Parts: sequence; structure tokens; C-alpha cells
Amino acid sequence: MKQIYHHFSKWEDTRNGILKNGYNEKETEELTFMAKSLLCNPKEFYKIALKVIKNWIYASEQHLSNKSRNRHAWIGQASCCFAYGVPEYITKYAWRLMVKEEQDKANDIADKIISLWEKQNAKKLS
Repeated sequence: MKQIYHHFSKWEDTRNGILKNGYNEKETEELTFMAKSLLCNPKEFYKIALKVIKNWIYASEQHLSNKSRNRHAWIGQASCCFAYGVPEYITKYAWRLMVKEEQDKANDIADKIISLWEKQNAKKLS
């Protein structure tokens, strides 16, 4: 697979707060709850992840064409950011609060989204 590169200024995830920080304790708690709730709801997570790959073209190409990156994590982080403005560091914290079975289900959803994205972008990736 050929990796696709875009300048970070085009990445929709960055422009929408995936790297934002500086939340207070109450905000962090609320965002953690929202991230965990999304990742533990397979139907909703799938629906939002589909919106991510449809609407965040440059960020999806940058991150999903890079097989050395944890693409599962990016799908989860991008979905939480897309849906609720949750930054990646809070999504990572929410992930650690999930039990293994919940994590496995979320990874299964991410696998489906990654496979779909690869199929949709096969020409660009070859």
C-alpha cells in the first residue's frame, strides 16, 4: 500500500481539536464519559466512523494509508473527536477504562471501517 501524505494544516482531525488540551477536571470527566459511551456502542461507533472517513478525507488518507500507525486507535480517536470534540488524550484515557470485551468489539468496528476505507481508496493506494 502506498502511503498518502498531506500537510498537517489540511488534516480535519487537527483542525477540529483532536490535539486540543487544557480541559478542567469536570470537562475531562464529561468528555471521558462521552468517548467511552461512543466506543462501547458498536452501532453508534460504526455510524460515526463512517462519517469520519467520508468527511475527513485528508486526515483519513494521512492516517489510514500509514500501516505503521495504530489505525484502530486513530479511528476511535477521530470518531470521538468528530462526534463530541473529544481530544485524543482523553479518548486514550477512556479506552483504558473499558474492559477487554468492549475494546475487542471496538477494534472489530475499526477493522470494518479500515477495510471499507481501503476498498474505497484502492486506486489511490496502489
